[in-house]
Amino acid sequence: MLRWRHVVPALKDKISLFIPELPGYGISSSPPKADKRTVGKLILEALQEVFGKERPVIWCGHDRGARVGHRIMVDNDPSHNIKAGILMDIVPTLEQWRAFSNPVASSAYYHWPFLATDLAPAMIETMGGRYWCDANLNRTKGGNEAGLAKLKENQAWDHYCTQFSNPECIAGSCADYKSGAMDEPKEQESDQKEGKKVKIPMYVLYSATNLGRMHDVPEIWKQWVDGDLEAYGIPDGYGHYLPEECPDIVVKHVIEWIDHVGK
Repeated sequence: MLRWRHVVPALKDKISLFIPELPGYGISSSPPKADKRTVGKLILEALQEVFGKERPVIWCGHDRGARVGHRIMVDNDPSHNIKAGILMDIVPTLEQWRAFSNPVASSAYYHWPFLATDLAPAMIETMGGRYWCDANLNRTKGGNEAGLAKLKENQAWDHYCTQFSNPECIAGSCADYKSGAMDEPKEQESDQKEGKKVKIPMYVLYSATNLGRMHDVPEIWKQWVDGDLEAYGIPDGYGHYLPEECPDIVVKHVIEWIDHVGK
């Protein structure tokens, strides 16, 4: 939820917002299962408790929340009433694993296989969750100094590190990555063989410097979306944490997409 702190003020008068914490991270309780479908259904159940079942939804997610959204949008359950999606700084999970044949990619994303192992929670706790979080924020931040200042505003950086001092938060994040290694790739491979793709309008925002350096992001997503797809790589050295590093740019593109799909 803290990730959207710079974006919310600019959007709150444009559209109704529902901004949950991802179950298993932060101070939230862990979901019964860590797979993206279970987590997505929990979020949508909570949303419909607030807004009712008739309210149309535009799913907007960054990183792990974007992966939850991808799963839910492929499922395309009519009861969820999702009309469009905005995914930030990801390629499909299966494509990310495939990229590990590139030594540069496997080094840059080493935390994917590490966090999926049963040893990870104890090793992170032994290292110190605060140190682990701080080291990885430094590893994935962008090179734009103004963006870095935004990322650190309101003691957000310290807040993230504090959450990773909690063993439950460490266990929850590791369970998410383990599901991303054991369940998602097989499920997505099956989806592709069966022609199950995102069929609602989707917009992909990504860091041209980080994710765009490893992947041809627009070209990859063309293979996973059967319908209206647009993608934009944010330049100027902004890194992975787009809603925090460059909220003005993110808000501009989100509003333009909402206007587009609302016509």
